[in-house]
Amino acid sequence: MLRKRGLHFYLVLGLFAVYLINGLIAIPKNSVTYDEMDNWSYGKRILMRKTDKVYPFDDAGVMPICGLNALPRAVQQLANPGLLKTDGGFSDIHNGRYVTLIVCLLTGFFIYRWSKELFGGNGGLLSLFLFVFCPNLNGHGILLNMDAYAALFTVSTSYYYWKFIKRSGWKYFLAFSLSLAMAQIVKYSMIHLFIFFAIVSIFVLIKRGTFISGIGRNFIRLISLTAIVIFVINLGYIFNSPGKSLTEFRFASKPFTTLQSSFIGSIPLPLPRPYLEGLDMINYMNELGAGHPNVSDANYLLGEKRTGTGFWYYYLVVFIFKTPLAALLLLAGAIFFLFVRKKKEGHPSTMLFLLGLIFYFLLVLGIQNNVQIGIRHVVMVYPLLYILAGFIVQTTFYQKRIKLFSFLLIVYSLATYYFFYPNLIAYSNELIPVKRNAFKVMADSNIDYGQGHIAASKFLETHPDVKVADTIAAQGKFILGVNDYLDLKGDGKYGWLKNFKPIGHVNHCYLLFDIH
Repeated sequence: MLRKRGLHFYLVLGLFAVYLINGLIAIPKNSVTYDEMDNWSYGKRILMRKTDKVYPFDDAGVMPICGLNALPRAVQQLANPGLLKTDGGFSDIHNGRYVTLIVCLLTGFFIYRWSKELFGGNGGLLSLFLFVFCPNLNGHGILLNMDAYAALFTVSTSYYYWKFIKRSGWKYFLAFSLSLAMAQIVKYSMIHLFIFFAIVSIFVLIKRGTFISGIGRNFIRLISLTAIVIFVINLGYIFNSPGKSLTEFRFASKPFTTLQSSFIGSIPLPLPRPYLEGLDMINYMNELGAGHPNVSDANYLLGEKRTGTGFWYYYLVVFIFKTPLAALLLLAGAIFFLFVRKKKEGHPSTMLFLLGLIFYFLLVLGIQNNVQIGIRHVVMVYPLLYILAGFIVQTTFYQKRIKLFSFLLIVYSLATYYFFYPNLIAYSNELIPVKRNAFKVMADSNIDYGQGHIAASKFLETHPDVKVADTIAAQGKFILGVNDYLDLKGDGKYGWLKNFKPIGHVNHCYLLFDIH
């Protein structure tokens, strides 16, 4: 049977199985993170057909896709109509995580399929392997949030767009349109896909000389795309009050209040009310910036705190320190390859496309966002990076050293992945050799997203001489979360500890102190 199906098939199947097993083990070992309760609350309301943004700041960024994660509780409720839980929704959140885990198998599927089409079976295997042992995708792929979904629909939309550009026809165009539409009920940052694909499309039309000659055909496509996007967004919000003009809303952000007072303000819009309200509030929160009590803690990078504004290079820096070195080297190798490749070697246009989208998100979101609280905002770049990495299998360098290269990649990936597992959210690469010092580079959900409470409680049980640090100075052994130690809230509660250096860490997200 093994020979009949082929070794390649079983390697692929085995990698997907490892991904699932890792996720199933990690889910109950990671505490509920700071945003999951908001996502769960909205997901539950979605299934109850209540799509209004009830809590302006908490509901601002949550999206209809969260309804999928509420399905396990809905099934339980149907099986036991009298079910009443008293744990505040924590068990429902953990159960909802399994939905994200299973859905994100599709991310691995698109990574494998696209890389295989570009670089052959070995390229697909390499890309899939990098996905399975990606600490960032897997760290957030087991949570009840929208970041993992953003990664899925970024890669699926990009894949179908690429297929459409290569083969044309309505089949792939409709698949692209539907995937792009689905992305809009996953995360507001997916609006950037419209901008990026519009730029690429104009470039392609100009290069092909069909910008003018194909204007009629392209106009029909644009109308079809618009109709699909509007329909899917309305479907996601269960057609909640579309057709209202902007003058009928009470907006808070400058872009929307400006539009209200323009000629556009009186035009009925085909988008649902909660979608527009959420988009307005997201913009308003970005205007308030990090450090505002209704928005987030302060932005932090390389030892510097900022409130109200961010660092334009934020995502580039955290990407460098939170991406496995093997993947960074492959990214650098891909860029170098494009300059030294022989004519007709590789897939330069597709590689440039992937590189363009990766750096678009890393740079544009850094410039645009005033609330920068983790790599999770740009986790959608990793599927693109791993597809791009497949180029290496077709190079002479790799083919001459395939055994050594494969051995080193496997050993490194497994070692660095399981060193942090199951707390993959706190992952940092070897550019930070002393892990207790990771806080000197980054913080917030890059290290401490609230996922470490379970591990910290177990540590305290087995180390009775250690306590959680108090706001009052004392002697002894203490642990304290990275964000509290850095005083990202700005309340100065633990200021007395600032003069002491940690001697270690607990689960990578708590610092350990020995005060004499």
